[in-house]
Amino acid sequence: MSQPDNNPRSSELENKGIQVIQVGQAERREIRRPMKHIGIAGVTIPGALLCIETIMNESYKYFGETTLIHPQITYSNLPLNEINPAIHSKDWDVVAEKLLESLELLDRSGVDFALIPSNSPHYAIKKVQELSPIPVMNIVDITVEECKRRGFNMVGVLGVDVTMSDGLYEDALKKVGIKSLTLSPTRQKQLNDLIFKDIIEGSPTSETTSKMLHFIQELKDMGCDAFIAGCTEIPVVITSEEQSPLPFIDTTRLLAKKAFELAADIEDK
Repeated sequence: MSQPDNNPRSSELENKGIQVIQVGQAERREIRRPMKHIGIAGVTIPGALLCIETIMNESYKYFGETTLIHPQITYSNLPLNEINPAIHSKDWDVVAEKLLESLELLDRSGVDFALIPSNSPHYAIKKVQELSPIPVMNIVDITVEECKRRGFNMVGVLGVDVTMSDGLYEDALKKVGIKSLTLSPTRQKQLNDLIFKDIIEGSPTSETTSKMLHFIQELKDMGCDAFIAGCTEIPVVITSEEQSPLPFIDTTRLLAKKAFELAADIEDK
């Protein structure tokens, strides 16, 4: 016969909405309040997979890894060749149409809300949010709010050429009183090549990480007190602030963390 377990650890889990049931010598853990179903409309696979991994890690961090509890996640990713030409030509109407294909598929799968773990497609986010059958999170708004919360004053922005070309983050940062800086055109092209050739299309190495650290150091030398990893692939090689010359906003992991908090209906801590 099964019965609730009354040990202190069980009380801690109960406070997080988990019931621990003792079945013989084993425990079964059940979540009392179902979490929301997360949908991911991917663009590049490395960034999307990092986002999924982070949602699971955040869930295990909160509930405990041994609970094996995490939100249900449904992931849709159009072939990159179908959306990338529109991104590079800045045809944001077509980008929105392509993303909406994924979002409609996710809607049919029963998700409660969705996120797009890619920065440059957020030039189309207003149209996407207007036409999407489900709520869609905005990586730019979430990132800028985090910069404001952490008290940054001069923020460098790193990303691929398309993201950097029309001020995706600069305008949003300016509205909250934060100054921003970017690399020189020559160095920006080198960063773009590194992201595409070494991370998106290739396999990053220690040399990839070393080159990325040089770009970050340049921003520090320019007077930045932090930077935005405005490309969801940068955190694939720069995994923590301890590794970086500057504090930074990891847009991929931040988006995933906020998605978990929304799914689990918990307050940010």
